[in-house]
Amino acid sequence: MVRKIAGAVISISLKMIVVVLVAVMVGQISQDAYQFGLQVFHPTPISQQPGKDMIVIVEENDSDLEVGKRLEEKGLITNAYIFFIQAKLYKAELHSGTYTLNTSMTSEEMLGILSEKPVTS
Repeated sequence: MVRKIAGAVISISLKMIVVVLVAVMVGQISQDAYQFGLQVFHPTPISQQPGKDMIVIVEENDSDLEVGKRLEEKGLITNAYIFFIQAKLYKAELHSGTYTLNTSMTSEEMLGILSEKPVTS
């Protein structure tokens, strides 16, 4: 009888642990998804005005992701993949050329600039 009770207590305890772990994982995934969406649809600049100007060169055959990685390397954005997704969502057509971007710009503003043909190519 004691073994049956002990077995039942252990079984119930394990089920409760599984339920709690699943709840924690769902909560974490929800929080990560929210943060991801916030970055995509409400981008914030790296720094406040006046920021720092950076020269960025976009080559002829650069993909949106390659451009995003270059911007991330230069410290203009925090996540190249977010930039890539924004470029696809906003249907941005990035043009090759030399651009001056600033750390006080949002990724959305940078997409707007990179979608216009530069004065110097």
